[in-house]
Amino acid sequence: MKTPILETSRLWLKPLKEEDAPGAFLWTGDPKVSWYMRYETHGSLEDTKQWLREEEKQLESDLLYDFGFHKKDSDELIGSGGLTFNQQQGIWELGCNLRRDCWNQGYGTEAAAAILSFAENTLHIHRVMARRAKENTASGRVLEKNGFSFVRECWDQKWSGSHRFECREYIWKSEKKEEKNSAARNEVERFYDDEYEEWDRLEWHTPEFEVTKRYMEEYIPGDTPQKILDIGGGPGRYSIFLAQKGHDVTLFDLSGKNIRQAIEKAQEADVLLDSCIHGDALRLSEYLYKAEQYDVVLLMGPLYHLMREQDREKALQEALRVLKPGGLLFASFISTYAPIQDYASGLYDFGDMDRLLAGLEDGTAQPGKNFTNSYFCGEKEAEDMMEKAGLCQLAFAGVENILCGKEELLHKLASQQQEKWLNLAWRLSQDRKLLGMSEHFLYIGRKQ
Repeated sequence: MKTPILETSRLWLKPLKEEDAPGAFLWTGDPKVSWYMRYETHGSLEDTKQWLREEEKQLESDLLYDFGFHKKDSDELIGSGGLTFNQQQGIWELGCNLRRDCWNQGYGTEAAAAILSFAENTLHIHRVMARRAKENTASGRVLEKNGFSFVRECWDQKWSGSHRFECREYIWKSEKKEEKNSAARNEVERFYDDEYEEWDRLEWHTPEFEVTKRYMEEYIPGDTPQKILDIGGGPGRYSIFLAQKGHDVTLFDLSGKNIRQAIEKAQEADVLLDSCIHGDALRLSEYLYKAEQYDVVLLMGPLYHLMREQDREKALQEALRVLKPGGLLFASFISTYAPIQDYASGLYDFGDMDRLLAGLEDGTAQPGKNFTNSYFCGEKEAEDMMEKAGLCQLAFAGVENILCGKEELLHKLASQQQEKWLNLAWRLSQDRKLLGMSEHFLYIGRKQ
């Protein structure tokens, strides 16, 4: 749709035109304003005219809505801003400029609120990102007043590439959407937010983590950075590992606690994740609009927490939607025998035997003290699901196999002996006769 005219108590927000150049040059030509922005300071009025001509062309697309901010009482142009679709991250981005003599008067907050209302109520956009230079704390206040939440520290750069600068990235979520979502906050999200420590689990479950890492190193090209999406990646152990390898990684998880922890752990590891998104794998398109943008997608969690077959299929299709043709999908499943393996590892009291054995038939487990809603399956069911989706299978592994339930013994070994056993487990992980020994299956396939 065309960029409309918006109204606030003190401003008209109108589509930018070339005739706005004299007013716009008052900030585009001001180095103290452009210092915080991606564009270079305009050296002449002609530079600003050229910029506005390009803006007018783009306003005809559905990827840009840019407004000039005019005072109601005088029609004086004091700034500009709007929404741009960030195709790299697959999300709408808010940006604003203000003439320096209009700073700290609430105009930025007022204009941003109008743009976000337009995004939510007219365009039906439910998530918007924004970045501001780290030292530009005033813009941070504008974002926070409009409901943006801090996501991460990162680097940005001038479009010309002249220099990089430190940034803070924020995310805004539609209140209407969040009210609806919070009413349906599911058991899995509550479990990971309130009860479970996934980071510690992988610290203890060394075979699962280390064997999976070996498969990532084997199949994900290491000579060039890959663009990777980690759906259901929890607190980011695999995301951080892959970022340390030089890849560009976006983490996407249902748990807000996991997302916050991932940001902290990435900072501790001195790596940058491209983005950390709090969202639902079944609604991936609300967060990542662009199709076929990732070289590798990890789906290592959602498929065993979605109880309905149609939901598992939808999560898989959403993952494949954003995966490039020829790209790699890594997916995890939990074996139907995992609950029995878990009880047998310490000969714990398993309660109702009939209910435990029934799980072998229906593949379900109810929330308990140590886990939440889960769907378990056999290797054939997992492979059939992926074949039905059109994937070409490259590997199917039982990641724990001979080391399943032996974590305590493994942790007592010297590092050299640990490594030998982990390498043996990796070498045996695709032995079909041993698949039933594992709690977790790892599928690797290529999108046709």
